[in-house]
Amino acid sequence: MQASAKLGITITISQVGNEAPDTGTAAISATERTNEWKPSFSVDEDGLLHQLRVTLVQALDSCMPKTTSGGLQLSSPQNSQIPILQECIDAITEHQRLLSLMKGDWAKGLLPQSGVRAEYTVQRIRELAEGTCLRNYDYLGSVEGYGKGNKKWSSELPTDSHLLLYLFCAFLEHPKWMLHVDPTAYVGAQYSRNPLFLGVLPPKERFPEKYVAVLSGVPSVLHPGACILAVGKQSTPVFALYWDKKPQFSLQGRTALWDSILLLCYKIKIGYGGFVRGMHLSSSALGFLPVLDPEKEDC
Repeated sequence: MQASAKLGITITISQVGNEAPDTGTAAISATERTNEWKPSFSVDEDGLLHQLRVTLVQALDSCMPKTTSGGLQLSSPQNSQIPILQECIDAITEHQRLLSLMKGDWAKGLLPQSGVRAEYTVQRIRELAEGTCLRNYDYLGSVEGYGKGNKKWSSELPTDSHLLLYLFCAFLEHPKWMLHVDPTAYVGAQYSRNPLFLGVLPPKERFPEKYVAVLSGVPSVLHPGACILAVGKQSTPVFALYWDKKPQFSLQGRTALWDSILLLCYKIKIGYGGFVRGMHLSSSALGFLPVLDPEKEDC
C-alpha cells in the first residue's frame, strides 16, 4: 500500500493471515488521473493485485530507454518513474508469494494437504518463533489453543514437522526471504548446477546429471546423481534420504526433521561441492556451513 501510494494509487489490502474481506478497493486521486497507466480498480484483492501488477509492468516497459538501430539510446520523459514502478511491482510480487506460501500453495506436494488456511499458518509460525530453539515445536502436530480453544490439530493441518520442512525449502528457493526475486535470476548462470526440485520431479527426459529433491512420499524413480529427501504424509512423519540409487536413512521422532535437514546439507557439501540450485551453502544468503563446520572452541 505504501509503494502504490507513491504512484498516487490508494489501495486497501488485508494483512496476510487475517480474515480478508470479500473485496478490495482502489482509487486514484483526481490530480493523478492524467497518467493513462493509472487505472481505478474495484475488484477482489487477488484480482486487484494481478491487474495492478500487469498494468505497472506495461508502464515500466514503456518507461524503459529505447535503443535506435544505430545503437543510440533514447531516454524517456518518465525515466524517473522507473524505480517507483519497480518498487511497487516488487511489493506486489512479494505479497502474492507470501500469501501463496502461507496458504500452502507455494510448492504443491510438499505438504500432506492440498491447501491450508493462511490464518493458521501465520499463527503457528508466530508461536514457533517465540523464545529460542523453537521451544513450542511439536513434531506430532498437537496444536493447543488454535482458534481460542475451539479447534485443535487435525489431519487438515500440517504438523510442525511438515510445516518447517516446507519453510526450509522455501528459504532454499528464496534466500534471505527475497520473495520478490525470481529464483532463476538470483543465482544467474549457475542456476542449472545441482538444481532443486520440490514436491514433484520433472519429466524423466529432463533429468540433469545431479540434482537435489524434497518430495512427499516414496520417490517413483532413483537416479545415480540424485539426492532426495522424502517425507511421509502421516501425522507422525517418517523422513527418508536416498542417494546412490538406494535408501540411506529412515528417521522418525522429535529430532527426525533436524537430523534429516543436517544430513541433506552434509550430503550437498560432500557430494555436490556444497552447491544446490547454483548457490553455495556458505553464501551469505544461506549461511548453512557454519552449522556443519562449527568453529572449534579453545580448550
